[in-house]
Amino acid sequence: MAEFPSKVSTRTSSPAQGAGASVSALRPDLGFVRSSLGALMLLQLLMIFNVGATVLYITAFITCSASVELTSLKGTRPYNQRAAASFFACLVMIAYGVSAFFTFQAWRGVGSNAATSQMAGGYA
Repeated sequence: MAEFPSKVSTRTSSPAQGAGASVSALRPDLGFVRSSLGALMLLQLLMIFNVGATVLYITAFITCSASVELTSLKGTRPYNQRAAASFFACLVMIAYGVSAFFTFQAWRGVGSNAATSQMAGGYA
């Protein structure tokens, strides 16, 4: 334990005067985005976004649908507006759900069964 301080350097450097966040530091690394790992990461972010949007639109649809009949008379303007909002929320919910499904399928990959992909790769 006595030799521990001699192995550790605690010197720190201070940033140069007037040097803030440069523009080049804020640019995305396009090489990483073009790599397969970067593409998978972006695909996973899209999938998370689509699943989150689907859940939010499910709650919007349920809330709008539940409030249509209770607070409005059938055939009045508020009733029609809430019914249209419920219908739109339902359509968007389905669209985001389908998009999330296809994003998951693309993320998982075609034929992602480990046994069949290794067999085909080893003996083909």
